Amino acid sequence: MSDNFNKNRLAKNTILLYVRMLFTMWLNLYTTRLTLANLGVEDMGIYGVVGSIVSMFAVFSGGMSNAVQRFLTYEIGRDNGDPNKVFCSCLNVIFLLSGIIFILLEIGGLWFLHTKINIPAESMDAAQWVFQISVLTCIVNLISIPYNSLIVAHEKMNAFAAISILQVILTCASAYCLSYFPTGRLLIYAILMAAISILIRIAYQIYCHRKFPEVHYYMIIDKNQIMQIGKFAGISSASGALQVLSSQGFILVINLTFGVAINAVYTISMQLKNSVLSFAQNLQRAIAPQITKTYANGELDIHKKLIYAGSKFQVFLIFFIMIPFLFQTEYIMHLWLGDVPPYAVTYAQCTIFLSLTYASFETIRTAVYATGNITKFMIWPEAIYLLVLPISYYAGIITNNPNALIIAMVLYEIFVCTIRVWIASKVSIIQINELLKKVIKPCFFVAVPASFICKIITLFIPQTILGLISILCLNSISLSLIIIVIGLSRQEKNMISRFLQNKVKWNK
Repeated sequence: MSDNFNKNRLAKNTILLYVRMLFTMWLNLYTTRLTLANLGVEDMGIYGVVGSIVSMFAVFSGGMSNAVQRFLTYEIGRDNGDPNKVFCSCLNVIFLLSGIIFILLEIGGLWFLHTKINIPAESMDAAQWVFQISVLTCIVNLISIPYNSLIVAHEKMNAFAAISILQVILTCASAYCLSYFPTGRLLIYAILMAAISILIRIAYQIYCHRKFPEVHYYMIIDKNQIMQIGKFAGISSASGALQVLSSQGFILVINLTFGVAINAVYTISMQLKNSVLSFAQNLQRAIAPQITKTYANGELDIHKKLIYAGSKFQVFLIFFIMIPFLFQTEYIMHLWLGDVPPYAVTYAQCTIFLSLTYASFETIRTAVYATGNITKFMIWPEAIYLLVLPISYYAGIITNNPNALIIAMVLYEIFVCTIRVWIASKVSIIQINELLKKVIKPCFFVAVPASFICKIITLFIPQTILGLISILCLNSISLSLIIIVIGLSRQEKNMISRFLQNKVKWNK
């Protein structure tokens, strides 16, 4: 078996990422509470909606990130690859792209801010400064893409975990420091976020220069390489543009129908979703390079097994948080935020459920990226997803209830996810019948009894901190047993058994 699939490296990277996750998830949630307390609902909503404008005009950054990650990992996975050439080509393209995005933001972004966004007049000056600082942060993050991608491609998750922990610590410290400023907290918060982005970008670059020889930069214009990267990035960016129009457009729909207070609720729910999703994405980060490398080296049997196993285990990991959260949402939100804004509970429950679709689909997305055949997969589902904007808008207008917007989005997300899977089966080696048998079926048969048991547990345990800890522990034990008995295949059970036996022998 080649070095492209290394079980020990995969296990080590997964453990490192979960150590990072346990710390960062708790700290991110606490940071959200501090930010809400120190900024207030209105300023937090303004920060979220201004950030959505920058995201709308910076769609190319996401496409470029996907392209760089794919080509660097693919090149490293090849026996005779030249990752230095790919790195330099990517960096040259990004320098050009940064200039284009800057111009678009300064012209189109400012116009959009002044003419289309519902912001109180007394907060407009602060919003303009927040916008300019967000533009700077966007450019810094864009230039960091090749360095971040190189760390992931080399599977150096220890560095990734360490720098990520540093970032969340600095973010939490910044949110805490806001309490010492009597006025201008929104602007100060934006400045601190930009400073953290610059510092983290420097840290990634220093590490890459010390560890990877291919980071050595030289001017190179390889038309064929640039065309390949540009084509992939262009298609991915077009998909990203559609995705941003739908996701950030949803923020604007909320703003137009119910104002900045509901924008703040949605921002909080998205932060919660991202924190929960990171619980599963750590496995994705560890497994994604090996999915690409095994495809590049023609190890298709291993490639397919990694796809199905990755999807299934990511859903299982989400269950550990999602199931008890759905039965204890109000109490958990109260512990987290203190004063819970109206509609926050429903938004939190819906976005937590959304994390399932994202988690189950990420390994499939990586498999499609590995093939390079992404046009149909990237464009059509996102184009269809744009319909969520008029659907959610009229749902909100007709019902006059902010909850209708998020419910409409969840239902439509399930529909579009089905379309994505069908298209993926046409452009990659996955098969729908195998996906149903190896992923959907075991996940369903695990979710039903696990939810029933958790509900029974919550009926007999009071809503206290000690009670919540007890629920989490009992749910983890019962869910683990159900996964072992129902959710794992015979091959997976044997693999875990051999792993534990080897650990016992090693300890002895």
